Amino acid sequence: MPISDSFIQSIIEQVDSPAVVGVSVAGSYARGQEAKYSDVDFNIFVSQLPEFEQYALKWMDGRLVSLKYMSLENDRAALRNPRRAIWATPNLIGMKIVLDKDGALADLQKAAREFDFSSLQPAADEFAAETVMRCAEEAHKILNGLMRGRESAVLYATWGLVGDMLEAAAVQRGVMIVSENHYFDLIQEAVGRDTKWVSAFRKAWGLDLNASQYQSRGAAALTLYRLTAAMFNDLIPDKYRDVVHNTLRLIKEAGY
Repeated sequence: MPISDSFIQSIIEQVDSPAVVGVSVAGSYARGQEAKYSDVDFNIFVSQLPEFEQYALKWMDGRLVSLKYMSLENDRAALRNPRRAIWATPNLIGMKIVLDKDGALADLQKAAREFDFSSLQPAADEFAAETVMRCAEEAHKILNGLMRGRESAVLYATWGLVGDMLEAAAVQRGVMIVSENHYFDLIQEAVGRDTKWVSAFRKAWGLDLNASQYQSRGAAALTLYRLTAAMFNDLIPDKYRDVVHNTLRLIKEAGY
């Protein structure tokens, strides 16, 4: 369900201050692709990042709302860094500007639309090469873990190695990450679904064992969240309880 103008205005009134230069709606709601469990992402652009909490989740009007403070200069700088640009560029292009006091957000969005990744290709190539070198340590840990029969060592090193290899491929190929929901799909498409690289990734990540593998892993992750929340129940401060409580409620309602 689309968010109302009055809801957007209420958010602006809560976060506005002399340091705020603009506010945008990002993510699925900006793209018009929101679903039942989508959170509402608000990016709050400031001239200088505040010393207080720069990211917060709140439960508002029956929705999970993300409030993220962002430095205007940091986002400009992101367009000059290949590792950050693959995320920042689509986000800036797709954001829906709801407050722009002096036109700075419109200028930033224009710069993102005119962005050309080719200028960053040498830096992207260097990042990929350095990542491969760095992950030699993870490869050694996997080898040791396999030799000694240590499950935890193999799994932890595999987790790190696979994540880094995915990022290296994404950055080197300039894959624009429109949404984190499509991160794995976009990289597999960029490299080639029928390649040995994608086949190795899917096996290392625990996919392709059967057609329903991702569903069972997702369900297990929800169970793990629920049990972890119960384990740390006494440690969760009141300011977080609204978000955690309503998330647990949704998990229960969905049958997990």
